[in-house]
Amino acid sequence: MQEITVTIEEAFLPPITWEDCWEATYKGQRFFILGGQPEAGYIDILINGKRARVRWHLAVERYLERVVLPKRRSSSALELRAPMPGLIREVRLRVGDLATPTTPAFVMEAMKMENLLFPPSEGIVEAIFVSPGTPVEKGALLLRLAPPSHAD
Repeated sequence: MQEITVTIEEAFLPPITWEDCWEATYKGQRFFILGGQPEAGYIDILINGKRARVRWHLAVERYLERVVLPKRRSSSALELRAPMPGLIREVRLRVGDLATPTTPAFVMEAMKMENLLFPPSEGIVEAIFVSPGTPVEKGALLLRLAPPSHAD
């Protein structure tokens, strides 16, 4: 079975005309849905007499798949420091928010690229030391976390 991967840059799907829940037309091509798992990011289709698996990724999902969280020493597990010199473009957390290693905390411009910065561990945002427009040097303290309270 042929596999097709579609990257969706915008947060919406391209226009598909649905005849019914199993048959549709896209850019003049009629296709039939054979099955799949849309929640897992793929469907199986029949188009021009051939089976194909169509996978899709949003641009943000593709970026997050490549992100490898850095290993941190326990002494700095509750601090986020600038990995390189740059300019803080966006602050995505506020004091009091619960942060995890998969929660984007900052957008930092460095070497003409925008980079997402993530907290090193789970915790409650205790202090934010920068704001949008702040230039930072490598190692500058950006964020401090307090240990999460797991009182149920």
